[in-house]
Amino acid sequence: MSAFLGPVHFWLYKKIQLQEGLIDAIGTYAVKNGWLTADEVKAYETAERRDLAEAVDGSNIHGWLQNRIHDSEGRLADLVTTLTATDTVRFADLKEVACNFGKAAVTEVPVTAPEAFHLLDDTLLNGMPCDQVMKVVESTPDTVIWEETQDLHGEFWNGKGDCYYKLRSALIKGLLSGSTFKLKSLGGRQYEISK
Repeated sequence: MSAFLGPVHFWLYKKIQLQEGLIDAIGTYAVKNGWLTADEVKAYETAERRDLAEAVDGSNIHGWLQNRIHDSEGRLADLVTTLTATDTVRFADLKEVACNFGKAAVTEVPVTAPEAFHLLDDTLLNGMPCDQVMKVVESTPDTVIWEETQDLHGEFWNGKGDCYYKLRSALIKGLLSGSTFKLKSLGGRQYEISK
């Protein structure tokens, strides 16, 4: 099976698994605070935790990964919108969960802006690699500016796509917390990482 898989497939699957970890963290927090029962949270979690080589449909690698992305995106959106439907104040707690998850996910603190950008690119689930969502506009050791060429997340959030981006910003804050870099939105789907 692994002969059909390339590094890009493992890279993408790792990003899917990281998002699954975020879903798990939000679900655990919801149970701890009595917002949902453990059984209710199971509806948002995936049981698929096998290594990619064991789990993937080798006759349709691209399609299988695409389905996994859509499934994960949909469950994350459903979980967050369910938790905040009756109490929007909970969203601040969910952002804190995302930030803490980001802090825990970092294995190496970036020293340059390109390293910080690659940390985000290696973590954030932005569709398939062929979608080329994160397009670098400018890159220096101290600053990276990129444009997101399309919104692949909004369709899952039923008109509340801004919730995804706020949650993602909190995740990024956590990812960059040990470094000297910060994320800044430049508007129009442009972002900057700088000191």
